Amino acid sequence: MQYIPLTVVLVLSCLISQVFAQTRVIDSLKNAATQAEPDTVKIESLRQLGVLMSDHDVAMAIEYVNKAIDLADANGHESLKTEAVNSLGIIYYGIGDYEQTLECFLKVQAFQESRNDLMGMSRIYNNLGLLFKELGRFGKSIDYLERSVELKLQTSDTLTLSSSYNNLGMVYQEGLNDYKRAAECHNKALVIDRRNKDDYGIFVSLANIGLNHFKLGHLDSAQLYYNDAVMLFDKTDDRYVKAEFLYEYGLLNTALGQYDRAIEKHNLSIEMAKKADIKLLLKNNYEGLSDIYSKLGDYRKALQFHKMYSQVNREIFNSDQSSKIAEIETNYHLQTKQSEIELLRKEAEIKDLKIYNDQMAFYWLIGMLVLVVFIVVLQYRKNVYRTRTNKILRQKNQEIIVKNQNIMDSILYAKNIQEAILAENDRLKAVFKDAFVLTKPRDIVNGDFYWFAEEGNYVVIAAVDCTGHGIPAAFLNVMGNSLLNQIVNEEKIIEPAEILRELNIRVFKNLKYDNVRSKSNDGMDIGICLFNRVNRKLAFAGAKRPLYYYHNHQLNVLKGDHYPVGGILYDEHRVYHQHELVLQESDSIYLFTDGIVDQFGGQENKKYMYPRFRELLRKIATDPMAMQVEAIEEEINRWQGNNEQTDDILMIGVRV
Repeated sequence: MQYIPLTVVLVLSCLISQVFAQTRVIDSLKNAATQAEPDTVKIESLRQLGVLMSDHDVAMAIEYVNKAIDLADANGHESLKTEAVNSLGIIYYGIGDYEQTLECFLKVQAFQESRNDLMGMSRIYNNLGLLFKELGRFGKSIDYLERSVELKLQTSDTLTLSSSYNNLGMVYQEGLNDYKRAAECHNKALVIDRRNKDDYGIFVSLANIGLNHFKLGHLDSAQLYYNDAVMLFDKTDDRYVKAEFLYEYGLLNTALGQYDRAIEKHNLSIEMAKKADIKLLLKNNYEGLSDIYSKLGDYRKALQFHKMYSQVNREIFNSDQSSKIAEIETNYHLQTKQSEIELLRKEAEIKDLKIYNDQMAFYWLIGMLVLVVFIVVLQYRKNVYRTRTNKILRQKNQEIIVKNQNIMDSILYAKNIQEAILAENDRLKAVFKDAFVLTKPRDIVNGDFYWFAEEGNYVVIAAVDCTGHGIPAAFLNVMGNSLLNQIVNEEKIIEPAEILRELNIRVFKNLKYDNVRSKSNDGMDIGICLFNRVNRKLAFAGAKRPLYYYHNHQLNVLKGDHYPVGGILYDEHRVYHQHELVLQESDSIYLFTDGIVDQFGGQENKKYMYPRFRELLRKIATDPMAMQVEAIEEEINRWQGNNEQTDDILMIGVRV
């Protein structure tokens, strides 16, 4: 079988999914750019369209972003114009046109500093730091990136703080060979990315840490970090970052003598760099391939790739471009000085106006006295109106209190009726010496209920969870209790599966699901079992509820069927499956509703869930039932903490 590297598989699968996803997004943005009414939507659509197109057609991408800039300029949208200029600079950076990149970034810097937009300043400082790194001006790069980190910490901009730490680490790593400081920056970035669960950021941080180990000559450690990064390769759409990662991984493969893998990664990086016109990476990959073929003794190919490297290097950076960049920087500083002079001139004008303002202050004082008198009169009238309004509100509040008290009295009376109708816990304990019933309604009346019946040597026990909670669930509660009495006590149907089938039919009839105008999906989740007191045989059937039983020192689970009793989401005629088993003396069985496992709490405010509940039962299964119910209640209260109770809670425990 032919070997296919994992990196190649990830790249190919990622590229295929990106093509379809980006095509849909590009079509949507084109429609918005041509048909949207607000200018702001058109501008933003054109900008985003340019950013996406930069991976496919750089010339078209630049055209779209320039259209966004022109439209924003024509309509006075300075903030949107600045965003578009920043995006244009990033596109120029990708293709190695650093002259245009610097011009764009300095415009953005001037705008953000004029508004004292700390978050905007932190992000443009990050971009300028990257640019000066590529220009080899590492001191200036570090200055910008450290200012970026400082502002992001000041504004709590954790979403992009990781990026600035990573970029600062790269400058220490590549420019100054200070691998200790580089490692500190990259590790800080990784901690932030993992805290934010940012897969893209984790990928970049792992790759940078791997590169740091590579530079130090720790090749095995570098490969471990690169392999971890590969698993997150398809979590980003940033083609520049992916192409750069493949280039660096190719260098590591070369250092390890894995030339075939290195060639594959360099070629994949070149393919992605060509599509996005990333000249800097083309240059680096050509140099890497030239080095590999030289090591392999294929000097013809080595010379070929070296020529390609030299050609791209000349295109990226030449002496003319260096002078233009210096000129752009000089012009920016001159403009800054002119702005400072203009500010001083305006301050002088303000001082000249101060005398005039002092003269006007007297007239303003008289006007303020008149205004104060007017406000006092208005306040007096307002107080009279407030006194009259408060009197009316007190009367209304008293009426509401009386009505609420009547409603509460009715609910408490309904609770008493419900408790009178439902089975008493003492009946279960009279049959089974060691047993408990735990009930914790979320509201005053309960939506969950326990049901019990005796028929000769047989005992029927059920734990029922009616849809919802509170008063609506209590009505279902009473209806379910009545139907179970009819089915078991009057009609002598005692097989659990048959009880559920018959109960489902009667719930459908009572709730009139056949009425097309009815939108009700009310129903019940039930766990029901039949126990023979003579031979200890137990039969169980469940509608979305399981039976847990402790047998031979193990906690076992019998799952119920996946559909409830009632509800319009399933057919009326349902078949419920019956499970049978033989219990031994001292075995325990547990029936419960989902209120326990669905309760939110704990340090991370998550649901309690079934695995944690089963582990609790395993720990306490051999204790007396009275101790078990105390342990369960204590665990529920501990987990819930200060949270509200999520749902009604019901649990039945019986020891044979």
